[in-house]
Amino acid sequence: MRYLPINQIQQDMVLGQELYDGRGNLLLPKYTKLTEDHISYIIFHGITGLYIDDSFSKEAEIREVLEPEVRRETLRIVSKLFQRTLEGDTLTDPEEDALRKKVENVVSSVLDNPDVLYNLLELKTFDDYTYCHSTSVAVIAGVLGAKCCLNEEQLKDLVMAGFLHDIGKVYVDEDIINAPRRLTEAERAKVMDHPRLGYEFLKENYNFHETVNRSVYEHHEWYNGGGYPCRKKSQDILYLARILKVADVFDAMTSNRSYHSPYLPSEVMEYIMARSGMEFDPEVVDVATKELSVYPVGCEVELSNGAHALVIRNHRGYSLRPTIKQLETGEIMDLSDNRKSWSITITKLLM
Repeated sequence: MRYLPINQIQQDMVLGQELYDGRGNLLLPKYTKLTEDHISYIIFHGITGLYIDDSFSKEAEIREVLEPEVRRETLRIVSKLFQRTLEGDTLTDPEEDALRKKVENVVSSVLDNPDVLYNLLELKTFDDYTYCHSTSVAVIAGVLGAKCCLNEEQLKDLVMAGFLHDIGKVYVDEDIINAPRRLTEAERAKVMDHPRLGYEFLKENYNFHETVNRSVYEHHEWYNGGGYPCRKKSQDILYLARILKVADVFDAMTSNRSYHSPYLPSEVMEYIMARSGMEFDPEVVDVATKELSVYPVGCEVELSNGAHALVIRNHRGYSLRPTIKQLETGEIMDLSDNRKSWSITITKLLM
């Protein structure tokens, strides 16, 4: 598969991945031969790029942390949770059990696939961003948490907190959440109150572990004490919340929002690394640099010799040196191990 920005998608290309909306509804199945109507439909949903299946990119196989059907079911229950909360209601006991089951699915997938890097550019629909974001954050946090040596019960709490971390935003006016402008001080104060609102809602209506509730409360705290809502710092911030913080920022910044276009994963990783010890826990940042792909599989990159190439494989610990396939020649080069490629660097991710 290869990833292409939406402005490069053409009629008769073949979709390489199932396409869902944020509620888990199938928009288009894998291997759909795209028509102009399909492309217009995709643009309408605010999706900024697609994975395309073609013969040149056959070596670029993406191993997903979650199977597509598990992700689809997870989106459904997470969207239901947010909708019920918005309506002033809660999940039924069977629905809450289903949510817990999805947490177990994520944790099992992470533990059963220890060599799988988080390698995917999530194809998020703009209108249902919250549900897609919550699901993605839970998965990213689970991947990071496993490599931070959390035990299984801690991972379950972390993934559950990932699903729930933005639940307090249902109490903030949607026009404020999605405002494509600088917020007023009063509006900013309302947004900054969402961790507390989410914490109180969960405490009053569910019986999640206190570490889940605290992670929701503290996921916007900064390692140096400059965050909110309590200006906690360093070890006073729950470790799970420090992991959640990195996962939340990584996914949010690589997503298309009303107030910013998506940043490149490489740009976001540079941001996170630059703010290690300030906004983020250095230990978690170190793990993130090894587990979150700077150059996701299927993406086109520009090389220091002027050539363009497709990323076909990433290597843990060598985030800047993936295996690539040159577009002009079809030559495959492992930048982490091939002596001929030692002088070649990736200068730009093309998206």
